[in-house]
Amino acid sequence: MDQFDPGRSILTIGEIRKLVELAFAHKHEWRHVWALALLTGMRNGELFALQWSDIDWEQKLITVARAFNCRKKEISSTKAGYWRDVPMSQDCVRLLQELKSITGSQNYVLPRLSRWDHGIQAAVLRTFCLETGLPSIRFHTLRACFGTQLLRQGVSAPIVMKIAGWKDLKTMQRYIRLAGVEVAGATEKLSVLPPEEIVANVVVFRPRG
Repeated sequence: MDQFDPGRSILTIGEIRKLVELAFAHKHEWRHVWALALLTGMRNGELFALQWSDIDWEQKLITVARAFNCRKKEISSTKAGYWRDVPMSQDCVRLLQELKSITGSQNYVLPRLSRWDHGIQAAVLRTFCLETGLPSIRFHTLRACFGTQLLRQGVSAPIVMKIAGWKDLKTMQRYIRLAGVEVAGATEKLSVLPPEEIVANVVVFRPRG
């Protein structure tokens, strides 16, 4: 089960866009990693292990079949223990096309950043967020942002779980609450005010005396 910290921040869509925009504006070496995490919901180890052979350009699918184990320093199966397909959005296709021009001569999609395999990804992201005025988040929060944004766009919880590889329903329920899906629109039919045309013509009541 994914570790979940209820006290950590989940970025809004505005904050997500600001993070990516500033990362690319500053040409931060981790910009492609963060963007791909936000666009696919892949875990850190899955991103590290992603290869060009996993990209199906014609079907616009990414097959997530392996992950890097930082403790063992080896590539193994995903945390869920099975492979899954992640559909590629237009932004994701654009990002991968840019990466192809950078890392296309190697097997791995993302650059082999210094000490990434030593687990410094969380510290790098926190530092960047603090420097740019964004909420300080953990690397794993990028995955949570992916899930909550899909839920807010109306994608059903089972589909989000399938795409991101979540197996635990309790974890998904936490993300549903963070996305506000359970309460969204619940008060839409609650109406007590008179029609606007009546309000516009109402006579102001002034008590006598």
